[in-house]
Amino acid sequence: MIPVLPVDEVRAAIAADAFDRATALLQAHDQAVVAAVSAVDFSTQPQAPWRALLQAQQALAAEIQSARDAVGRALDKLGHDQRGARAWLRELA
Repeated sequence: MIPVLPVDEVRAAIAADAFDRATALLQAHDQAVVAAVSAVDFSTQPQAPWRALLQAQQALAAEIQSARDAVGRALDKLGHDQRGARAWLRELA
């Protein structure tokens, strides 16, 4: 049996900026896949569903990374904007 990828749960964690939770969900799924694959005889079972699952899992991991990178960029911009505001305050004082 192929483990179901927790797409909705991972995306909800991403939306909540809970990247550790999103990553943990994906890692737990990965462990379930490893356990399930060990019981599959690929000489008699099709590989296509497993390959599709791998691609979906990789795409979801990329979503996590992309969202994490976007938050990092936003924090960098916030820091830059804050430094600019402080410089203006010093000039006005």
